[in-house]
Amino acid sequence: MGTPITLCLNDIQIDWGTGDFWRAHHWLFPQGSLQEIEYRHDDGDVETMPAFQTALSETLFRLQHLGYSERETEEKFHLAVQRWNRRSELRLTFADFHAALTGVDFASLTSADLEPYIWDFRDFTAGLLARWDTDEAGLNDFVRSLDFSITLRVLADRASNGPLLLIWNHHPFVEAGWATLEDLTDIDRQMYVANHTVLFGRLQDFARRPKIAGFDNWLAENGIPQTTPYVQEHDGRLMSKKTTLPTAVRNMIHHPENSLNRLSDDDLRASVELLLGLVQRLPAPGLPIV
Repeated sequence: MGTPITLCLNDIQIDWGTGDFWRAHHWLFPQGSLQEIEYRHDDGDVETMPAFQTALSETLFRLQHLGYSERETEEKFHLAVQRWNRRSELRLTFADFHAALTGVDFASLTSADLEPYIWDFRDFTAGLLARWDTDEAGLNDFVRSLDFSITLRVLADRASNGPLLLIWNHHPFVEAGWATLEDLTDIDRQMYVANHTVLFGRLQDFARRPKIAGFDNWLAENGIPQTTPYVQEHDGRLMSKKTTLPTAVRNMIHHPENSLNRLSDDDLRASVELLLGLVQRLPAPGLPIV
């Protein structure tokens, strides 16, 4: 089977992958999350190794602003059930799914609680939903196919889970040669473009600056430097102006026909982080979560 890569909440393994089949969870972690942690092997030995680590509340903030607000999560769940029921009869609602998962007290959950499910959190989740497990529902397969970020977003809704540590144990997987750190930290470009577009627009509405130039100045007033050159052709001449990185990225997304600029993955990732950092600095009540 190979060395697994695991995502753990309060030392409970909630997702895993191996070989070529694993989920990229790097985007769930804020910058600076790569830390040295103690890793306990099955034989009881303890080793210090790098892993991505943050409080679940920090991941909740990212989920809320990167496509998994409460409304967006519920819509994604409904769509998953709707598609599943093209060939099945699963009567599970989001409210029922939410109630079952938020009913789990992770602070007191132990690996012994998962032993009847062969320590597989997906089977544990299906066990919580046993009343909807009919012959026609295909519940276990549905749980296994469900976008895991939906499950994690619901787990984060329980307030007592917020301080618990979320850890992506990647080092043994990398050390065994199944992937490189660069593989694990690559971005999903389509997802990042969509999230950048939405977050940029929400902040622009919040700032009440309908013109891009005015909003760019607002971004600068709120700590994002106007140091990124953006080149365009005007009346047959090349013109370069300096904007904030988020505005330059926005322009490159909205004007792909302008081949004078190239949107790199690094700039796209950095711009999303700048926007998230700004959202965190906003005074209460902050940016509304839609």
